[in-house]
Amino acid sequence: MKDKKILFITYDLSGYYDSIHNQLNAQYKHVDYYNIASLKKYKYKHIFEKAYAAIYKLFTKNKLKNYYKLQPIIEATAGKTYDYILIVRPDLFFDSQLSILKSKTKNFIAYYHDSINNITRKKEVISFFDKVYSYEKKDVKDYNLIFLPNFIYLNQDYKKTALTYDAFTIMSKDFRFNTLEKLAAYFKKKQVKYEFLVQSDKKIESELIHFIQERKNNKQVLEYLLKTNIIVDIHKYGVQDGLTFRVFESLFLEKKLITTNADIKTYDFYNPNNIHVITPDTEIDIPETFLNTPYEPIPSEIYQKYHYTNWLKTILS
Repeated sequence: MKDKKILFITYDLSGYYDSIHNQLNAQYKHVDYYNIASLKKYKYKHIFEKAYAAIYKLFTKNKLKNYYKLQPIIEATAGKTYDYILIVRPDLFFDSQLSILKSKTKNFIAYYHDSINNITRKKEVISFFDKVYSYEKKDVKDYNLIFLPNFIYLNQDYKKTALTYDAFTIMSKDFRFNTLEKLAAYFKKKQVKYEFLVQSDKKIESELIHFIQERKNNKQVLEYLLKTNIIVDIHKYGVQDGLTFRVFESLFLEKKLITTNADIKTYDFYNPNNIHVITPDTEIDIPETFLNTPYEPIPSEIYQKYHYTNWLKTILS
């Protein structure tokens, strides 16, 4: 175990970074960890503070609520220094807070698993960091970042489960819905058994897709993934092309993948027997052979390349 001090800050609603946190604890003696998503929402103390925050946001486009919500991390780390500080979603911090964190280490590192096109403040905070890694190839090229895809975050053996569906996905309701609905119509016509869940705060009826109002936790999603033959990935096309965690779930679980992300063809694990790309604006046509043939395991050396242990090794290299 290395005698190093690590500060790891993430924003994780789904538990994707639990494996990273556990691996850090296994490798280093001193690890401080904060998940911004689990911090309590800040409530304004009085109407004047709320009014000031509204005016502040109008002129600066920054939410003071974020500042107050994240300030306990700054206070908890006061007087401490670290060998490495790694932040996922540093855009949530104010500049003054990032300056304080930067002063605590000689290795200030950020990871972007959203594109700058999707979250523009990410561009503004690049200069604070010694290294910025990104899963988005365009951002790597445009802003001189370091390319690093998402990772296989799963790390336990799952019992073989009887298949209930031919295809499954879950996503939030947004502009991608029309593509998912088109795929659902195709599957229905071809008598492919599928389950598509779309989370929406509003109650919506659909003959093709099941709408849910409550967000499913990652354990619940994995139960569905284990029961399907094919995982469907409708990525945020036109916004970002970095590989989603659905892709890496398919690698770990050895499930076939249908995705809208054509850039996946440039990755070394791409195999047309395992991965089929559909284009949102064109008619869907999926070969029967893709639907009916078994998954072909990828070479071990390629699999390990995308494992969370290798991701962490790269980040801290």
